[in-house]
Amino acid sequence: MRDTNEHQERFLFVSWRDESGSIHPIGLLRRRTGASGDSYAFSYLKGAEHLDGFEALPGLQDLHALHQSPTLFPVFSNRVMPRSRPDYDLLASRLDLSGDADPFEVLARTGGRRATDRIEVFAEPRLMGDERSCVVFFARGIRHVTGAADAVGQLRSGERLVLVDDTTNAHNPRAIVLRASDGQQIGWVPDYLVEHIHELRQLNHAEPVVEVEHVNDLSVAPHMRLLCRLSAPWPEGYRPFSGPEFQTLAPLR
Repeated sequence: MRDTNEHQERFLFVSWRDESGSIHPIGLLRRRTGASGDSYAFSYLKGAEHLDGFEALPGLQDLHALHQSPTLFPVFSNRVMPRSRPDYDLLASRLDLSGDADPFEVLARTGGRRATDRIEVFAEPRLMGDERSCVVFFARGIRHVTGAADAVGQLRSGERLVLVDDTTNAHNPRAIVLRASDGQQIGWVPDYLVEHIHELRQLNHAEPVVEVEHVNDLSVAPHMRLLCRLSAPWPEGYRPFSGPEFQTLAPLR
């Protein structure tokens, strides 16, 4: 895990969705907080070099440079609702955060998703005080599963969900389904967490725990209806998101 002091540095990965719907990690965004305030850095990942159809992000054109700024890069800041907006508190509550929530945490939970592009950000798992890995995420694909919208409305915070391998998934044979305790499918784990779960299973010889963190009502878009929490013992020496595709092209120094 890169974040040795969460009050000093925070990292978000940046992903890009291709025409087929496959999601690829393409960048790493860092916020560093010091005595003089915040500073930001961004580096592309090695996987971004050879993706058909991928174009560099606006304002971050050089794939091999370390981009640095005293403020959050516009391509990301434009994805964060300003605290001055009257509906900021409502958004924070839908993310299970307080109204004074850190905008960087808001960005991490919403994913910064927009209908106008294919970019999304996501946080890496954190090592908690009880030596457990923890990451929160919104369930995917609820609108594509018959009965899922109603089933989500019946869930309660703290309720355990079941992970089921979706080996016949034409999009991703490593995909993992989320089911309620009665067997009703309610969606999928996001693609960016799939390999993390498979690694935890292999290293811990046990299933990670997935619990309902927060449920929003039907007035909220399906991709933000069900917030989940994934936790598991942190294997000794383990580093999530450390495969070749997650290595940066320019060192984040």
